[in-house]
Amino acid sequence: MLPRNNMTSAPIKTATQSQEDLKAIIAPIKEELAIVETWLTTNLIDDNPFVGELLSQVFQSGGKRVRVAIALLGSKASLIEGREMGRLNIIQAVLTELIHTASLVHDDVIDSASLRRGKETVNKRFNERLAVLLGDLLFAQASICLARIMNPVVVGIYGQVLGDLCAGEIKQMRSQFNIEVNWEAYINKSIAKTASLFAAGAHAGAILNAAPDLQVQALKDYGVNLGICFQIVDDLLDVTGEATELGKQPGSDLRAGVITAPALYILERDDETAKRLRELIKTRQICTDEGSEEGIALIKANGGVEATVKLAGHYADLAKQSLSKLAPSDARDSLENLINYVLIRTK
Repeated sequence: MLPRNNMTSAPIKTATQSQEDLKAIIAPIKEELAIVETWLTTNLIDDNPFVGELLSQVFQSGGKRVRVAIALLGSKASLIEGREMGRLNIIQAVLTELIHTASLVHDDVIDSASLRRGKETVNKRFNERLAVLLGDLLFAQASICLARIMNPVVVGIYGQVLGDLCAGEIKQMRSQFNIEVNWEAYINKSIAKTASLFAAGAHAGAILNAAPDLQVQALKDYGVNLGICFQIVDDLLDVTGEATELGKQPGSDLRAGVITAPALYILERDDETAKRLRELIKTRQICTDEGSEEGIALIKANGGVEATVKLAGHYADLAKQSLSKLAPSDARDSLENLINYVLIRTK
């Protein structure tokens, strides 16, 4: 059952988190992050210059490396005193971003997207066949990284992530334009599409560090709850964001018949507002400019935004509670600050 009580009422700000704040968050892992950036554009399959160009395009398109930061900070926060992060921790962070980027490339093909973070997608710049192959190449690179880690538990974790990503996308496709309110399905889809990879990144490093089970579980819980929060904020931004901030057209989820938290809060009501939104969705009017604008206006004017903010805050609170089981450190502080960063991000 969806939690309704004890939700934080702290608002999600509309201003972009300053670059200085982000620098402070990643300060404990600055050196490791630089290594990850270099490795991401290293072609592990062959030395084809064109492939190298494609890799550079997808990894230099403005991503903030949130998942990389989670992986590296989780590894550092779970280190046994006196030890430092090793090569396997770096590889784990790299494979986490490879999987994420591969899924984005494939998502752009599925959605026929022209822009990603305000820049032309691979499928738009070239063609869909090439984009699919690039996504496959990135998954192959991630598989090579997993093989180099040689830890069966970690291999199993990331294998589950790959299954979750595909299952989440299939569930979303199957539920397009479905106006039945099912909060459990929404949260489960958010876990499959987003939180599963967050959780893997957060706690796999602790396993490689041979950290105590309590710390491993705490980091896994942190990743799950932060990932759900991240997805909820993403869904909110589809309603409240501007094209210049999102790098894509606002209301794209609604237009595609993807019903997320802001709309669900309206649809669960028994009034004329809910009736009108259902009509827009059922008749596919929501796919038009006018219908999408009306749907967004209904959500904004009737509490959908405020309720979604509270829901995101609830999962942010759960993520913060998980960190209490970790020893104090700069890395743990950054993990907590990362929660705040997710809550106030605008793109």
